[in-house]
Amino acid sequence: MVYVHIPVRFDAATQAELLAFFEAMDIHRTRKTHTHCAANLRVTAFLGLYQTLRQGRSATDAFATMRSVWEPDAVWSSFISDMLGRHTHPHTP
Repeated sequence: MVYVHIPVRFDAATQAELLAFFEAMDIHRTRKTHTHCAANLRVTAFLGLYQTLRQGRSATDAFATMRSVWEPDAVWSSFISDMLGRHTHPHTP
């Protein structure tokens, strides 16, 4: 078992933390993974972003687990929107 600890402040998630999460998920993508945080709030947001931005799932599907646990407050809604905006690359025809 490999343990990867990415501390994320609930009131101040950063892009660097999200990218560290993406890297850990990418490195271990062929293995079963167990992701968690104290209340399963931060991790469900990070998983939604990972599934949307790295795996190409629709935001509706990717954030379904998050929404089954919580509705993000203003801080997390802003963070999610900001990360989606920064990391979504429009497809050119």
